[in-house]
Amino acid sequence: MRRLFAFLLFFGCALAASAQPAAVDLGALVDAAWQRDPRARSLDARRDELSALAEVAAAWSPGPGSVGIANRNDRPFDNRGLQEWELEYAQPVWLPGQATARRQEAGTALRALAAERDALRLDLARRLTDTRLAWLFARGQAGLAERRLSVARQLVDDLARRVKAGESPRFDLNLAESERLAAEAAVAEQDLAASELARRFQVLTGRPPPAALAATTEPAAAAGHPGLAAAREAAALAQARLVTSRQSVRDNPELGLRLRRERDASGLAYGDSISLRLTIPLASAPRTAAREAAAMAAVTESAVAVEQVRSQLEQDRAQAADQLATAARLEEAARHRQRLAADNLGLADTAWRLGERPLEVLLRARTAAFDADSAALRARYTREQAEAWRDFLKGSAE
Repeated sequence: MRRLFAFLLFFGCALAASAQPAAVDLGALVDAAWQRDPRARSLDARRDELSALAEVAAAWSPGPGSVGIANRNDRPFDNRGLQEWELEYAQPVWLPGQATARRQEAGTALRALAAERDALRLDLARRLTDTRLAWLFARGQAGLAERRLSVARQLVDDLARRVKAGESPRFDLNLAESERLAAEAAVAEQDLAASELARRFQVLTGRPPPAALAATTEPAAAAGHPGLAAAREAAALAQARLVTSRQSVRDNPELGLRLRRERDASGLAYGDSISLRLTIPLASAPRTAAREAAAMAAVTESAVAVEQVRSQLEQDRAQAADQLATAARLEEAARHRQRLAADNLGLADTAWRLGERPLEVLLRARTAAFDADSAALRARYTREQAEAWRDFLKGSAE
């Protein structure tokens, strides 16, 4: 008998454990949202583009060569049998210092893209966290509304029996019916809000919001907030592009190898020759000045952006600390109010059943108790939001 009882107890515990929802990792949710976010897919495409440009910068030549063929003869004129064929291969060459500048620019562009990806992943994690917290709050409000509806229905059934027995006036039953209708409307509104937030979360990730969330596996930012790191890398990229523009004051020179086969008249033997050609494009002062001015403007703009991001982060972190402290105090006050409202509800219920207080007092006490429960739930939601905002500003989304 004891073995059977132990087996049933173990089986019941296993069923209870399996009934609990499994916690979902935030990193997996961010990965799912990444596949559905157009900005993220654009960054993936840009990474392939920059990788290809890095391979081009690492090559021994700035671009592919060209092949040309030419023929010269006198058939339309004297037609003495003049014939000349030329075959040429031309290859552009790097300007002094240009290859090094291009390679440094390509490496900086890849680092800037990686920093932008980290910043976007953190932003997606924040959006998911905020949407999930809002969904949990709406679902909690729906639970309170359903409990209010259940209590209102019980009161209506109780008063219907009393009115039928002549123990309570019809006025009390009408009040209870009004409370039941208000509770049904609240349930419908909160269910709609929870469903809308669940759909919003599913649009982001392709899956419903999880009731439990495991600790994130996202690596902590080593150099501070990813948004600030992205701004710094963007400034470094603008500086690298300025250096490249200064090393590219003219188009790339071109080195050509030309093979010639020719004869002066019919019947003469063909002669072969080989020649080298070096083409050096001339610089254009207005075009060079325009390129450097545009690069300098980008450097200045990115430097200002870094300072703005840093200043905004400092202000947001100070504000987040104040918000979290205020939210903690408000939650404590809401819990105290909740306890007082529950105590008053018990007193009002006892007084009404003893006939010492009218039904209006009980209904007001119940309304106050449900309002206090809702305020406590909202205060907890506000505190969790403040914690999530603080974690985001620290560069994490736990």
